[in-house]
Amino acid sequence: MSDNESSDGEVEFCPAIDISSLPTVVQNRVKALKNLQLETIKAECEYYKEVHKLDVKYQKMYDEINKRRTNIISGAYEPSGAEIEWKDPEDEESDADVVSNGVDKLKIDMDENTKGIPKFWMHTLKNANSDSMMELVEDHDEQVLEYLSDITVKLNHPANNGFTLFFHFNENPYFNNTVLTKEYTLREDPDPDAPLEFDGPEIISCTGCTINWKEGKDVTKSIAKVKKLKSKKGKQSPEKDVTKEVKVDSFFNFFSPPQIPEDGKEDEMSDEDRATLAVDFDVGFAIKEKLIPRAVLYYTGEAFEDDDEDFEDCETEEESDDGDN
Repeated sequence: MSDNESSDGEVEFCPAIDISSLPTVVQNRVKALKNLQLETIKAECEYYKEVHKLDVKYQKMYDEINKRRTNIISGAYEPSGAEIEWKDPEDEESDADVVSNGVDKLKIDMDENTKGIPKFWMHTLKNANSDSMMELVEDHDEQVLEYLSDITVKLNHPANNGFTLFFHFNENPYFNNTVLTKEYTLREDPDPDAPLEFDGPEIISCTGCTINWKEGKDVTKSIAKVKKLKSKKGKQSPEKDVTKEVKVDSFFNFFSPPQIPEDGKEDEMSDEDRATLAVDFDVGFAIKEKLIPRAVLYYTGEAFEDDDEDFEDCETEEESDDGDN
């Protein structure tokens, strides 16, 4: 094992220069640069606060547009005329062919009498599962997500110290809630313990909600067989299975995240809980920044086309390089 290699095989970063070995006068100049960096960070904080004012202003506009989206998805409003005129410049197929192919691929039972866009958000989350949802959506979640009618977000203001996600559900046989919530808390200013590490407002904690599951419908739990109880000697009673309730992977665990200690010391948490929170923060941010504003592109799969084109460009460049050699 090399001097720069850790016990787990990862190469540890080694600065190109040892600052402590520099002359005192040079070290002092480095310290001055750090103070200038702190001034930059303070200005950056003000920048993000101004951006948040714009976010709040435009979120109201997005909300109005998304209400119209919800009306179309639910079937409360039937678009017509110019509203349904859309042609992708690079699409050589007719609109009818595109719709037909999409339905065949998804094997959805739809016809001309179908109301709205059934299971829109279930398919949207399913398509985004690898890209944005960190594989949180399990197969057994889909039957519940069929009743998801909308996902909305509310920004805290005036302070940029958090946001709340709202998952709206139609009446369903799984739980009594009509809305599930997930609240995220942001640190909008630098961490006092590490101010130079500031890279914009960051999520520092989150709070879920209680899901009022109907009896026998909780998809976050399963019954596991522990052992068999044999009948006592001389008795003819059949053997009995001993079972216990166990927690299983499910998207709905998203609403019961690990709790961060009140003193905010994450080092007191288990590695598993810290890893779960890291995924949770990424998913919450992705839902807010990607899924809600671009839902239709995740539903159709077009959200991933740019990535595919990037990979194709890379492959073309590599092939060109190989040809030159």
